[in-house]
Amino acid sequence: MTDEMVKLFYGSLLHDIGKAIQRSDSSKTFIKHSKIGGDFLREYTDDKDILNSLRYHHTAEINSTRLADDSLSYITYIADNIASGTDRRREDPTDNKNRFDSETPLTDIFNRYGKTKSERYIHPGELSLDNLDELVPTTKRFDYTKGEYARGVAYFAQGLKALDFTADYIPSILNLLEATMGFMPSSTNTHEEADVSLFDHMKLTAAFAVAIKQYLDYQKITDYRSELYRGSNKFYQKQAFIMVGYDFDGVQKFISTITSKGAHKQLRSRAFYLEMMSQWFVDTLLRELGLTEANVLYADTNHGYLIMGNTPNNRRIVEDLQADFQAFLLENFGTDLYLSVGMAAFRADQVRTKNTSAEYIKIFREIDSTIKKNKLARYDAAKIMQLNKEQNHSGRECAACHRVSNLLEDENKCLLCSKLENFSASIQNEDFFVIDTDENGLPLGLGGFLKVVSKDEIVAGNVNGHIYSKNQLNTGLKQDSYLWVSDYSATENNDYNYYAKRTWMQDEDGHVIGIKKLGALMIDVDDLYAGFLAGFHKQGEGQFTTIGRYATLSRRLSLFFKIYLNDYAQNYELSIIYSHGDDVFVLGAWDDLLYFVTDLYEGFKQWTDGKLTFSAAVTMFNAKTPINIIARQTGELLSKVKDSGQSKIGIFSNDYIYSFEEYIYDVTQGKLSQIQRFFEGESERGKTFIYNLLSLIRQRKEKISLARMAYFLTRLEENSSNKEAFRQFKLAVMNWLDSDEEINKLELALMLYVYETRKEY
Repeated sequence: MTDEMVKLFYGSLLHDIGKAIQRSDSSKTFIKHSKIGGDFLREYTDDKDILNSLRYHHTAEINSTRLADDSLSYITYIADNIASGTDRRREDPTDNKNRFDSETPLTDIFNRYGKTKSERYIHPGELSLDNLDELVPTTKRFDYTKGEYARGVAYFAQGLKALDFTADYIPSILNLLEATMGFMPSSTNTHEEADVSLFDHMKLTAAFAVAIKQYLDYQKITDYRSELYRGSNKFYQKQAFIMVGYDFDGVQKFISTITSKGAHKQLRSRAFYLEMMSQWFVDTLLRELGLTEANVLYADTNHGYLIMGNTPNNRRIVEDLQADFQAFLLENFGTDLYLSVGMAAFRADQVRTKNTSAEYIKIFREIDSTIKKNKLARYDAAKIMQLNKEQNHSGRECAACHRVSNLLEDENKCLLCSKLENFSASIQNEDFFVIDTDENGLPLGLGGFLKVVSKDEIVAGNVNGHIYSKNQLNTGLKQDSYLWVSDYSATENNDYNYYAKRTWMQDEDGHVIGIKKLGALMIDVDDLYAGFLAGFHKQGEGQFTTIGRYATLSRRLSLFFKIYLNDYAQNYELSIIYSHGDDVFVLGAWDDLLYFVTDLYEGFKQWTDGKLTFSAAVTMFNAKTPINIIARQTGELLSKVKDSGQSKIGIFSNDYIYSFEEYIYDVTQGKLSQIQRFFEGESERGKTFIYNLLSLIRQRKEKISLARMAYFLTRLEENSSNKEAFRQFKLAVMNWLDSDEEINKLELALMLYVYETRKEY
């Protein structure tokens, strides 16, 4: 980034910090927030261009002074107008009244999502792993008091002391702003929806500002006053922006398609490796474009979107970098991985106040259309011929990935798989990583290699490269984007056979309780992409469909699946293999996975107000089953679940697919609970009858009569130690036999009881 672009970034990013300070101090109520912000920041920088963007980004302040025609303040002014036009939407668009309540808290982004309006609020505070419960929206309003604002401003001011206003500290200032102002509302106008945070608004303003500067530089426009201030209405009609989307294919398959002994130990490293590979592509693209993390609307391992200026040079950079990255993928992974890119130009008026959902859909569909064409024509004829020749190559192959290149001497693995195996433990135990040019690290493409680095090395200044911290918002020199990683594991050495051994479940005689099987869980959010396009369309004739809300919704979902997922997992015997935004893969104790997924379902329903749902599949395997088979069969079950509808769960096979409500309230809390209560008081001999009952139910396709079932239950009653309790149990069972659906649920409930109580000797 040029010095001028860096100044524009800081000025546009921090343009509204005066609002937080104003709301923290009653004595500043009648002072313009632009002056308050400028006076505050003057203690940390004397750069006139940066300060002017804070002081002069509204019409009244601009008219009160004489700025140079090429002042960066004009860019901040119009970028703020565009960002505000996407954020601030009224209940009644014709109502021009203003009433401000300085204690208005941030409202939930899902209030305006879906068909019905909600009234939920986010608890005031700062982002911290120590206050996760406060991240959950609530119907109770907690006012954002002056004291709350003062604390956030104090934290921000303290962090600002450690920063310089240079390009190297841009990631740090973004981290600091998100942590301190990510839960402050951008607008406290009671006639507007306060669901976009001050951080998200300032970040979006900076994104538009630097994109506008790119466009103006290409057009050789330097009279910003005429172009952006006096001619703002004309500028809104110009296609000054491009939205870029990317799609990373083959991620899940790459992670799990390994068959060698000890392959389980590579799972987490492979997942993290691809997460970092995708992150590196985005970060390198931003650097090549001269942009920052602020320009990213959404990014996870599989896909993402960013905003840039509409220039031929930007288009060329995107296309060239995609080609370079794809060449790296092809050389190292063949056709297993592929990254496609799509672009769509747009005008500010397409995303401002009078836009419609159709305008947004048009932008995203143009991107998707390009990506689909990319996928259909991945390789030219020459490349296809080369690939065919490589496939005919014979000789030794890697036992893990089956590739024949870069094989280590005297070993049955390739260099990459060897590095991944050695890297695996570092993912769970280390907090800092660096990407540099040291080829001893894991290759990420585009000249980058990943390795672990210690905090002491960073503090001592001995690290050259791009530093990433995991699950913490750090600030400092060359501190790149933080990484939220769902990395909880109940086993430290990635030995997933531990979950099948069930050593934590033993009776007083040392017998293992419960069937010795390894469980697998896959989760996928239902119709997330369609939700992004149409989720805000159903209220207010689509007026709440905005870029700002897309960004906020993405951040909220990322918080759940990256931070909250770890918290939910703490009390279970499981290991999170990956969580890539909207899909999750977990290995663990089969019964703990069942409890975990229902716990997570309830949490996600609370997080999204039930306006987004996910589907899930839980499978069970022998501990020695190859991971590729586990992943494939679990994925196949999940596909069947999703084909049957939304918000459903599949248990073990296609025979047991239910809505989550059915599974939780009918199968487990209903039938299984009653079975557990009855058989808790029975002798082992009495419990053996349950196998006969289960066998009889499984013969129902042979039209076993209810009379025969009643006879069997009567025989069982004679051997029961508590005949009255069994009589009640028998009546319940007979009631459950009135339909195939109920019999199916009873069969699963009995299976679960048998699996969880069987003793291994």
